[in-house]
Amino acid sequence: MSLLARPQFRARCSTLIIQRGLKKKNKGRIPVTLLADVPHVGSAGTVAQVSRAHMRHELFPKRLAEYVVAYKGPLDRSKREAEAEAEARGASAASARLDALERAHALALRNQDTISRIMAVGVLVFARQVVPSEGAAEDGAQAIYGSLTRADVARELADKHDIVVDKDALSMDDKIKSTGDYRCTVKLVYAGQASLPVRVVPAAEDS
Repeated sequence: MSLLARPQFRARCSTLIIQRGLKKKNKGRIPVTLLADVPHVGSAGTVAQVSRAHMRHELFPKRLAEYVVAYKGPLDRSKREAEAEAEARGASAASARLDALERAHALALRNQDTISRIMAVGVLVFARQVVPSEGAAEDGAQAIYGSLTRADVARELADKHDIVVDKDALSMDDKIKSTGDYRCTVKLVYAGQASLPVRVVPAAEDS
């Protein structure tokens, strides 16, 4: 009897062909444990063969499956520790984002309250010594000694109205160097802006 005619040889060949077919079919695929029912893949709790790309880009990020760990040892412990550390970093980042949002919300409320109080101030009046001259300008303005700056406006708000605003939040045309009516804009983050009327008047002369 020839070798090909022997039943044992034919059965062995059939087994090898099936195994080679399975290997070819599963080439590039890995076993994973499904954490939820996945259409066309399997049901939750079962082990299925999926492509590495499918696992890396779809199943694992969406927590639909986890990798099957064949070896439980130091390497696996390190992997679990690394995953736990990554999850902790993610929780910490989420907590930091929440803290940042809470701080921004608190700042917005404070600034909105400040804007409301500034709008209720009305006209901010400054008395300044005027420079003697033979006559005033056509618009009635008189030159003053020195000038009125953003720092002066911020100081006046703090001293007279208990409103604390950084001078960098104030905007007005250059330095004011004469009497008259002017306008200062207060801009605060998350709260918009308010227009603050500023008036410079001659200081009363000492009698």
